[in-house]
Amino acid sequence: MGFSVHIVDDDSGVRESMRALISDAGYTVHCYASAENFLEHSSGISGVALIDLKLKDMDGIELQRRLIAEQSNVDIVMISAYGSIELAVTAMRRGAVDFIEKPFVPGQLLARLRSLSEIRNNDEMAQRDARHCAALVELLTPRERQVLSMIVDGFANKQVANALDISARTVETHRVHIMNKLQAESLPHLVRIWITAGHHLETPTF
Repeated sequence: MGFSVHIVDDDSGVRESMRALISDAGYTVHCYASAENFLEHSSGISGVALIDLKLKDMDGIELQRRLIAEQSNVDIVMISAYGSIELAVTAMRRGAVDFIEKPFVPGQLLARLRSLSEIRNNDEMAQRDARHCAALVELLTPRERQVLSMIVDGFANKQVANALDISARTVETHRVHIMNKLQAESLPHLVRIWITAGHHLETPTF
């Protein structure tokens, strides 16, 4: 199918049952027993990652943060046991495309994978890009988001400094950190990330 599924779960029984189900449906499946193991192989991969929220070495939220910071090209679906729904919703606010509850219903899991593998129309792709950019911006501190918002609005460093009652040198330091965290190549690229994130972002308060 040209669409890979990456299972990240430290329970060998769960990994094997999911691997058998998904591979029997015709997908290429890769399994990882830990977050660190997945990160070691995450460069250049694509498809979807099914990540257990309660991994022992590094929880699913932290793994998601690391993948976003690395600009990973995988869609993230969190696997959530009963009682972890709030964390799963948090994961979606930070860029995950979905979450699936344990014990999962095989048909529903396969239907969700099929939907993700068939994303082709521009609206869905735009939504995915917006979620990704919003998740990147979530890596910023509240102050960095304030600075970014003002930069995008066309404020010069001195104007930002006066508005936030900080020094121009501090504003420049924030700008460097913002560019690094968002891996922006230029100011126009930075602006595109902010605009693409769009309504997925909360308006920074001053």
